[in-house]
Amino acid sequence: MTFTPIIAFACVAATFAVGDYIALKTKGVVSTFITAIVVFILFGSVLKLFPGNMVDLSGLSSIIPTFGMTLILTNLGSTLDLNELKKEWRTILVSIAGVGGIVVLGFTLGQLLFGREYALSAIAPIAGGIVATMISGDAANAANRPDIAAYTAAVMAIQMLIGLPIASFCLRKSAARYISRGLHKTGASASGKQLSLRIIPPTPKSLNSPTAHFARLAIAGALAQALANLTGINATICYLAVGLLAAATGAVEKNSLKLAGGDGVMLLATYAYCTTSFLTMTFSQFAAILIPVIGMLLIGAVGVMLLSSAMGLLFHWDPFLSIAVGLSCMLGYPVTYAVAMEVVNGATADGGYSEGEVQNLTNQFLPKMLIAGVASVSVVSVVLAGMISPLIFA
Repeated sequence: MTFTPIIAFACVAATFAVGDYIALKTKGVVSTFITAIVVFILFGSVLKLFPGNMVDLSGLSSIIPTFGMTLILTNLGSTLDLNELKKEWRTILVSIAGVGGIVVLGFTLGQLLFGREYALSAIAPIAGGIVATMISGDAANAANRPDIAAYTAAVMAIQMLIGLPIASFCLRKSAARYISRGLHKTGASASGKQLSLRIIPPTPKSLNSPTAHFARLAIAGALAQALANLTGINATICYLAVGLLAAATGAVEKNSLKLAGGDGVMLLATYAYCTTSFLTMTFSQFAAILIPVIGMLLIGAVGVMLLSSAMGLLFHWDPFLSIAVGLSCMLGYPVTYAVAMEVVNGATADGGYSEGEVQNLTNQFLPKMLIAGVASVSVVSVVLAGMISPLIFA
């Protein structure tokens, strides 16, 4: 069969559609990436039914390095909520400390055991998600190391298998302690004054079109790029910061990519960009990188546990809660939501709790897991990837 661009696009889209379905049915334990890796290796390298350049042929790989990365990062900044970040500042510090643990052990024990390239290229994907992995993989491809690009994608694909059981166990322990102390009967105090920087009114109906949202987001991204060029500040930081300020002031609407209808294509392009190396990788080659993948994930998890619990002690937090919050970087949304709600529902399953008590438990755990995931996956890991990527092959 001759592969035309539309056939290539259909095969890529179908692969990730199956991956999404399996991820949904397994509640995220078998991630979309694990399915895509297996399908790409099987149909690409083994059966030779997918050509090695299938992602390039589909046109998806050209989106990210041209304008896609700018739009994705600027849009990511626009989704951040200043009031939520202000209210959960302790959560953010505990989450950042957990990422710091990954960095410390990655640069030390990780390099000692697995070498510089494996250790450094894994740090940002362990601490984050698809965007951090994309940045790290991009650096590997630029250095003509598709094997390292595949390795970073494997790290992200498998990270949940390490992080989820530990986070779930720690949340259950923390919930049991919270209930045993009777704290679920009182709940947390009300939040303070809401912060608003909006100076531009909501988008009028006449300008609420997909092209208008694309245009405003692209202009914000161009300004962020210019700022990075003028100041020398890391471009990733500029994209996130400009996106946040643009949304806060009303210059762009929050999550403009979704409003413009472009989030699906961008997500598919990002998925494909991160996994293209597996089309030419055999199962034996994939098995060979599993040892450093799992090893670095375990090292990262230990680093998270050490530093997030240490930071939590400063706030008099339960160490189990601190560890769960720190490990949110290895889960991401919607798994952070699912694991928090499963723990709350499990802790109150005997029915001996009032509606208010259940809500107090929810308010104790759900916001922390969600905000920690946003802070680590959407912000800290992305900035970290931008800082570490130039060092990997230096």
